[in-house]
Amino acid sequence: MKKYAFLLVALFTLWACSDDDTTPQQEVTCSITAPAEGTIIDLATATSMTIKGEGAVNVGEIESVTLKVNGKSVSEVTKVPFSYDYTFAADQAIGDMKIELTVKGDAGKEKMATANVTLKKTESGTDPEPEPDPEPEQEVTCEITTPTSGETFDLATVTELNITGKAAVNVGTVETFILKVGGVEIAPAPALAEDGTFSHTYALTDQLTGELSIELAVKGNKTATVKIASVAVTLTRTVAPPTAETFTDERDGHVYKYVTIGTQSWMAENLAYLPQVSKPSATIDSNAPLYFVLNYDGEDISAAKATEEFGLYGVLYNWYAAMGQADAQGGDAEANPSGVQGPCPNGWHVPSKAEWKVLEAFVSEQLPNVKGNGQYVDLGMPELFPPYWEFDEDCKNVWSALAGKEGWEPSSELASWPDMAKGPQDQFGLNIIPAGQCWQTGTFGFSKGSAIFWTTDKQRDGGGTITLTNLNYNLDYSKHGTDIKRGYTIRCVKD
Repeated sequence: MKKYAFLLVALFTLWACSDDDTTPQQEVTCSITAPAEGTIIDLATATSMTIKGEGAVNVGEIESVTLKVNGKSVSEVTKVPFSYDYTFAADQAIGDMKIELTVKGDAGKEKMATANVTLKKTESGTDPEPEPDPEPEQEVTCEITTPTSGETFDLATVTELNITGKAAVNVGTVETFILKVGGVEIAPAPALAEDGTFSHTYALTDQLTGELSIELAVKGNKTATVKIASVAVTLTRTVAPPTAETFTDERDGHVYKYVTIGTQSWMAENLAYLPQVSKPSATIDSNAPLYFVLNYDGEDISAAKATEEFGLYGVLYNWYAAMGQADAQGGDAEANPSGVQGPCPNGWHVPSKAEWKVLEAFVSEQLPNVKGNGQYVDLGMPELFPPYWEFDEDCKNVWSALAGKEGWEPSSELASWPDMAKGPQDQFGLNIIPAGQCWQTGTFGFSKGSAIFWTTDKQRDGGGTITLTNLNYNLDYSKHGTDIKRGYTIRCVKD
């Protein structure tokens, strides 16, 4: 037992001794304090120069000090600090002279310092030629003065952008001058005036809405550095609602409003053609064309047309009535025009998905880019990476542009689709509003968050539909279809 105790004491002693070994290593410092580096000495007036030096060690002692002038040791200097007057030889050569100071410690460490001076000799009776002033370093300046960053321009009224700025150098010339708009170089580049200013008129023809970058890159002929200035402006397009026109359905005398959007003319209200009216319970067992008026449970056409719902929402059609075909096969989703008149008046037809997509594409082109499709990112390490929302920056809020201003409830998806907060704008006069539906179970349903329309394609699970919903910006196109016994609204488009 004593043996093990002795071993423990010995190990502890070794550890303690190694931990206390804090003796620093020897470090040597030295410097030449005179003459200064680059000093010029005129031998016509000077016969000597004073050399001063310093040196030290942190531990131990200085073993030797060596001073050399142009490679020759000066024996008089053996310690530091020192001040030594070095006498020039009578035939001292002009040119560069190197001074070296070496200090060595008794632990073998040494340090060297150097200084270089220039010797010249001015001829007697003449004044030395003045040194030419060195040419200043080339500096490049550039700026875009108009437009200013953050400005907004409405493409509905502005057809061109006036870009002005300046590109200059203090010495030399401008070698490179590049102006880019929207990432595309303007060629040829605008001409620079004598004062370095320039002006360029940029046409906004066929320009998309959103952010537009303007960048200026300038390089001088004496530098490798390229100077860059940039601004970003926002382009919008104010959409003036189309002027609504009217036509009369010769079948029942109903007067409809319609608007022209791009190359298409659309009814600005739901189809209200009602050749007969059915109770909602009729949809349970019937495969015949059926016509419903929201919340009306009867079969009297006049009574149905007298309801507030008929005036607001028009008629709900099952698939058989919507297609107007005995076999109710519908048409091609990509047909444009669809070729399916259905219950629409002469000269009008039920739109295909392709026709709805033409509408959506045209409307999107008129709208500014907005943030959307937000994804909440949480890496689970809040102290290092706080959770945040990540958005697409180039979304278009088609819902606000097409939604009528009445009948919609606020969106519940503002975190992911923040531009929905501005609500329905009805910018194109289409006035799409929630209009309810008739379920295949024989009951009516109504949601203030969506408007559903039949399209002409029959899919795996039934008829094709499009939905405008306040849960996202875009139209939703059915992928599998919906039960053909249901009753939905129709918007007719002109042949």
